[in-house]
Amino acid sequence: MSTAATLSALIAEADFNLRWFDLGRRLRPVSRAEAEAFESGAAPWPHPYLRHAWTGLLLWPKEGGEPIVWFLRLPLDEQGKLQLPVRDGFLRRLDEALRASGNGQPRCGGQSQRVQPSAEALDQALQTSGLLYEPAPERQATFHARSSLLLKRPASSHYTRALAYLENPQDMAWEQLALQGIADLAARWQEHRDLLERRMNDLAPPVFISLCQCLESETIDHRIAGAIAARGRRAIAGNLAAETAEETGNHAEVTAAIRGLSHSVAQGLRRQFLNEVLQSAAATDGEVLAAIGSRCADELEDSALTSAWLASLAKSQSQSTFNLLLTDLMYLAPVRTSILTAVRDPQRPESVAGAFGKFLHGGDPVH
Repeated sequence: MSTAATLSALIAEADFNLRWFDLGRRLRPVSRAEAEAFESGAAPWPHPYLRHAWTGLLLWPKEGGEPIVWFLRLPLDEQGKLQLPVRDGFLRRLDEALRASGNGQPRCGGQSQRVQPSAEALDQALQTSGLLYEPAPERQATFHARSSLLLKRPASSHYTRALAYLENPQDMAWEQLALQGIADLAARWQEHRDLLERRMNDLAPPVFISLCQCLESETIDHRIAGAIAARGRRAIAGNLAAETAEETGNHAEVTAAIRGLSHSVAQGLRRQFLNEVLQSAAATDGEVLAAIGSRCADELEDSALTSAWLASLAKSQSQSTFNLLLTDLMYLAPVRTSILTAVRDPQRPESVAGAFGKFLHGGDPVH
């Protein structure tokens, strides 16, 4: 029987290297110390999203071999910490499955015996855990692109075609591109900075959208951010010039631009762009507002931006959408402070007071 008290310890017993990643708002690494503190119940998950830790685990054998990827959605308590009964129950079932599999080889360590579980037994036990989830396609592609770089492996076979399209968009049908190739390109944005900046406005809308969805996990510089913002402003201007409500209803490129800018080092540029979005017709679109709330949560620490965002959200979206977005953001202390400041402002719109009152109490506005 294994003596491991955490999944990380169990994986170490199996002679695998392990890297933790967060996939909630974007893909980002989680340090070994942070992961161990979280698994032990000593610290909250560093990046909670919708009251869960949306994790990606990259494992590869210490003795060489193919990597393994697990995506686990772990429930959090009111403090953002791992629900320990879930952890303990999972490890117990995992241990039972390993002992029943008969695949482990006993190893001696001090006065006790440990079982070295096989990768197949671990994976089989995980499949029945109820903790696995499937990330969005662009997030999976980004994870695999980043993993290839980490393990010093070549990019996917789709990378060359994506790069060829970027060099000459007019000479290749965008339908020939695979999402994984676009993700490989985004992960290597520094190698292709000049080309990305020059071609951003020439990309077919579906390619621009997919590229931004992958770039949201990259700390892109001012040049790439500026090119994305320029494309986003063009989309806003196009919507303003539209003659029908149906034409103005498509804000997919604006949403993509928000996501692409969300992790850039160009904070001032991002904040300016978000203010422009909130002053445009795009501020009535649910996907646009959700992108700001989920991908640009740090920007909502600014009280003026928060006030504008809340006003658009309360005016144009359903109470259930308002509740969903605020439930997540209220777990982020600096954003919670900004939201409370906005709703207590005497100059706030009544729609904000009403929506927030229903969020808290299911009825009366906040005074």
